[in-house]
Amino acid sequence: MEKTYKSRFHSLLHTAWFLLLILTLSACTGGTNGNSTATSTPSGSGNNPTPTPTAGVQLGKQNCPVTASDPAHWDSIVPTQPNVSKVESVTCANLVGNNSLQALVLVRSQGSGDTLDVYVYSKITDPAPQKLFQLLGLYKGTAKISGYNTVLTGEVDRESHVNKGQSNSGFTLDLYREFKWSDGVGTLVPVAFPGLFPQLTRFEAENAQAQVNQGQDGWMLDVKQVSTRLTDRLLQWGTNVQTNVVSGGGKSDADAVVEVRHTTPGGGKVKITLSRLEGNTNGGIWVTTAVESDGMAITTPQQFDRLTSPAGVEGKGNAFEGVIGKVVVIDHTYTTIGQALVNNVKPGNGQANFTVSVSYKSTFKGGSQEGILALFSNSNADGSIAGAVLVKEMINA
Repeated sequence: MEKTYKSRFHSLLHTAWFLLLILTLSACTGGTNGNSTATSTPSGSGNNPTPTPTAGVQLGKQNCPVTASDPAHWDSIVPTQPNVSKVESVTCANLVGNNSLQALVLVRSQGSGDTLDVYVYSKITDPAPQKLFQLLGLYKGTAKISGYNTVLTGEVDRESHVNKGQSNSGFTLDLYREFKWSDGVGTLVPVAFPGLFPQLTRFEAENAQAQVNQGQDGWMLDVKQVSTRLTDRLLQWGTNVQTNVVSGGGKSDADAVVEVRHTTPGGGKVKITLSRLEGNTNGGIWVTTAVESDGMAITTPQQFDRLTSPAGVEGKGNAFEGVIGKVVVIDHTYTTIGQALVNNVKPGNGQANFTVSVSYKSTFKGGSQEGILALFSNSNADGSIAGAVLVKEMINA
């Protein structure tokens, strides 16, 4: 009887140890709890990559709480003035990077300019919501929330080459900006979209994508056509070019590198890097993110830096009889607003470093805008642009 009892005891003990081992291994592996978040960063993104959402954070517009969704609810909060201004729309999103909702409140003023005031509020169901951001007086303005939880705005720059001299009815919406939450500053700050061409801003790129989705402007789906149009628009090469896809560029590719050669005597060559908008390989348009030529570089300022006139620029290039080329500041309409000749410190030929100061005059006085800092070299044969480096920057007024 004692022997049978001991045998059963040892059998139960072994079973207990076995169950304990299974539970321990299960705890170590962790399992799947359904709360993990996938991260996606689009190719070519600069200081504005796809956010990595924390738990409960969604990208893009969301439904506002019932009380906050009514524009009339905000009239007393902004406040608006009867027969002068009114709340035009209210949209909500996780704009500050956590699972709380913020409201983008747009207020339209009456008058020929139809100016728009842009507000962002937090604690939107409280009796007194907290104002986090405001941008006032956007001429014929518009604003929306992007798929990146940023605020996109558009307005008329009345002094740009597109609008200067036009009547009020002839003005074109031409200045687009993007604002992203900054924990350090405690408000939304201007940021740069990584694209150089065919759109300089995220607002314009999203609009272009919508047009392509409707069957228009199909050339934006072809890396060769985008590259050819870039060299025509920004380098004045026309269509007398040869294009060669170095890598990518297919229907299922998110990235591409294209080499474009100017076929005139002494013509130049550039390497163009492109990425699909938001990394979308299912019909996403191609956006240029870099343009460069061998032996040339801009080392200071860095990409997405903020320029103030006069801007100090450093880099390297290929000198011919002491001349390297010129540095050019390009604004939101692809218009040159400042340039400086770049000379080598010593006369002669060959690669050389340079430092130059370039002054510019911005037509937009309301803050920073997205633009391009370029280094161009010229052909010794006919003076056309032989090489180029384009860097995306923020241009302060």
